[in-house]
Amino acid sequence: MASQVNLLHKLHVYILLTVIFAASAAHPEDFHPPAGNRYAQVTAGGTILPGGRLLRPYGTQIETGAGPFGMAVSPRGTVATADLGFERSGITIVDPPGKTPFQPRHIWARTPNSTLPELADPDWKTVSAGIAFDSEKSLWISEGPTGRIRQIDITTGDHKKIVNLNTSGTQNSFVSDLAYSAARRLLFAVDKANARLVILDARGWRIVSTIKTEPGAFAIALSPDGNTAYVTEEAAVCFIDVRDPMKPAVAGRVPAPSPQALLVAGEKLYTSNARHDSITVISVSGQKAIGEIKLSIPSLETYRGIVPAGLAYDPLTKWLLVAESGINALGVIDTATNDVIGHIPVGWMPVRVGTSGDRVYVANARGRGSRPNPRRAVTILGEPPVLHSGSLSTFIMPQRDEILRFSGTLFSYDGFVPWMHDIPKLPSAIQHVVLILKGNQTFDQVLGDIGHDAAAFPGLSRFGMHGRASGGKTQFSVQDTPMTPNQHAVALRWSFSDNFYVDGDTAAESDIWLRNSLPDLKSEIEMRGATFQVFDDAEASDQKRVDRFILEMNERYNKGSEALPALIILRLPNGRPRAPQPENGYPYDASFVVDNDFAMGRAIAWLSRTKWWPTMTVFITEHDTEGSLDHLDSHRTLLLAAGPYIKKNYVSHLNSDVSGLFRIIAELLGTTAQNLSQATAANMRDMFTAEPDLAPFDAVEPDRRVFDPSQLSAR
Repeated sequence: MASQVNLLHKLHVYILLTVIFAASAAHPEDFHPPAGNRYAQVTAGGTILPGGRLLRPYGTQIETGAGPFGMAVSPRGTVATADLGFERSGITIVDPPGKTPFQPRHIWARTPNSTLPELADPDWKTVSAGIAFDSEKSLWISEGPTGRIRQIDITTGDHKKIVNLNTSGTQNSFVSDLAYSAARRLLFAVDKANARLVILDARGWRIVSTIKTEPGAFAIALSPDGNTAYVTEEAAVCFIDVRDPMKPAVAGRVPAPSPQALLVAGEKLYTSNARHDSITVISVSGQKAIGEIKLSIPSLETYRGIVPAGLAYDPLTKWLLVAESGINALGVIDTATNDVIGHIPVGWMPVRVGTSGDRVYVANARGRGSRPNPRRAVTILGEPPVLHSGSLSTFIMPQRDEILRFSGTLFSYDGFVPWMHDIPKLPSAIQHVVLILKGNQTFDQVLGDIGHDAAAFPGLSRFGMHGRASGGKTQFSVQDTPMTPNQHAVALRWSFSDNFYVDGDTAAESDIWLRNSLPDLKSEIEMRGATFQVFDDAEASDQKRVDRFILEMNERYNKGSEALPALIILRLPNGRPRAPQPENGYPYDASFVVDNDFAMGRAIAWLSRTKWWPTMTVFITEHDTEGSLDHLDSHRTLLLAAGPYIKKNYVSHLNSDVSGLFRIIAELLGTTAQNLSQATAANMRDMFTAEPDLAPFDAVEPDRRVFDPSQLSAR
C-alpha cells in the first residue's frame, strides 16, 4: 500500500509539472526570471540575484572563502574547500557536525601584491582546485601557476612540506587537480600547462615519475585500488596504468565531449560534460562508454546551460549527485536507470559535491550572493576584508518525493516556468545593433547622481556631473566638473537601466561571457545572411579608436560596396582611471574616463547622422566592474540605450544582466537565444517605443583641463 501511495504522489508531481510547462507554446519569449523590478539583495530569507533569479538554498549554509572550486572530504567527515578567491585565496576547514553548529576555519594564502602586514605565509600566494586529505590532520593543496603542491597541517595552518613540479627538464607547470592513494602513499597531480600526470611519493616528498597526456588535462580520479588513474582531456578520458608508479602507461582512452569532473562508482566511471549538459557513463573494465545521461529543463530541452560540474555518489541510495552550476542546483540521478530524479536548490554556482555518511556537502562558488561595494577595502587587524565569499550547502539526503517537489520550486526560482503575460512587440524597422563595450565602472560611479529613489547614491558618483580630478601633490585639482557628460546626455535623452548587472567578478571572468556568447550569436546572424563585426583596435586612446572606427565604417560600408553588419561591437576600454600620463595627454587619473566618455559620445553622434540611423539601436555597457564601488551590488553597472525607437527620458528598473542584453539583441536581429540563461533572461523590451524620433545626437565637449584631445601623443 505504501508503495502505491508513493507512486501516486510521484505521478501527481509529474502531472503538476507537465501542466505547468504545457500551459503555453513554450517559446523563448515566454520565460522570465521572477524578480521583476526588485534589485539584487541578500537577506536572511534568501537572495535576489543579479539578473532576476531567486536563491533559497536547502539545508544549512556555511560560509567559505570566495570561489571554492575544489573540495575534499576526509574519511571521518572533515570537509576542506580550495578557495580560489577574488581578493584572496586559501582553504576553508569544516569539522563534522556535532553538538555545536558548523564553525568554518580559514587558512589564508598571502593577498596578491599586498605590502601590508598579514598573518599568512608570505611565500604562499595562490591556490587552484586540487585538494586532497592525506590524514585527518593534514592535506595537500595545489598552487596552480607556481607549479607547487603544499602539504598543510589543518590544525595550525602551517605548511609541512612543499613539492615543486618545475624541475630542470620541465618549467611553467600549472597544478590543477590532485588525488591521493592512502594505501600506496602516492600523490597524483595533473600538470595542466604541460599536459602530464605527475606521481609523487607522499612520504619522501619527491617526484617518482611523469607521463604525458593529451592537451586539456584537468581533473583526475583513482580506481578504488589505486592502480588506475583517470584523467580528463579535451574530448576524452585517459586511462593510465599506475600499478608500477615508476613506469606509468596509457592504457586507453574513452571519448567524452567536454569532460569536467570524474567519479568512480564500482565498475562505472562517470564524467560530467560541462558544455554539453550531459554525463558520460563508462565501463571501467571494458574501457568504453555504455551510456549517456542527458540533462535538460522541460520545454527548454534545446538549450544548454545546466553546466554539470562536480560529481559524487551516495552509496546509501545508489544515487549519482551532480553540481549543476548553471541553474544553482544539485541534480540527483538514479544510477539503476540513469533517470534524473530531480533537482535540489543550493547556493549560487555549485561546482563540487561530496558525501559523508548520509550527509551531502555542495560547494557553491558564489555562495549566498553578491554584496554592495560602498567603499574601498580597509585592512583590519592585519587581515584584509573580502567582498566575495562562497558557501557550503549541507543537508541529509532528502527522500525521492521531496526531491520531486524541490524541482518545481527550483524551476520557479530560475524562471523556467512559462510567463503568461503579454509580451511587448519590438519595432520591426530595427535591422542593426551597435554594442559599445566600455571600461569597468559601476552604476553608482557614473550615473548615481541621476538614479531614482533607493537606486541612487550621488556620494559615490565620482565620475558623474560634479566630479573631481585630484592633482595630488603635483598639480591643482579640478573641482565640480562634468566627467561623463555624454553618458549623462544619452541617459537623460533616451533610456537607461538602474538595475542591470555584469556576470563576472573580474575582468577575466567577464571575457568568458563574451567568448561564450559571441561566437554562437555570430553564427546565428550569419546563418540568416547578415554579418557581424568587432572593432577592437589596439590604439592607445579611445579617441583614436573612434577615429579608426569612423574611417573604416565610411570606407567599407558607406562609400564601399559592403553591406552594414547586423551587429557591430565597438570596444572602448579606457573608461577606468589609471596612473596619470601627462606626456601622453592624460594629466589626471580621471582623464582616461573623460577620454572614454567623449569617444562614446562621438561614436553615437556620427552614427546618428548616417543613413543607417533609422534602422539602428545602440546599447552601451561596461565590460566589467572589477574594483569599482556601488551601494547596491558590486556587479551593478550602467546600461544605456539610444536610437530612434528607444523611449525618451525613461528609466528601466527591470532586474536584468548580460544574458538579458544578448537576448534582446538576438530578438532584434531575428535570431534565437544561444543558451538556457539567455532564453530565460529578463527581456528588456520595455525600453522600446513604436514612435521613432530621428533627431541626431550632439557630442558634449569635455572639460579640457581634465582631458584635451588635441594634447594626445602621436603614438
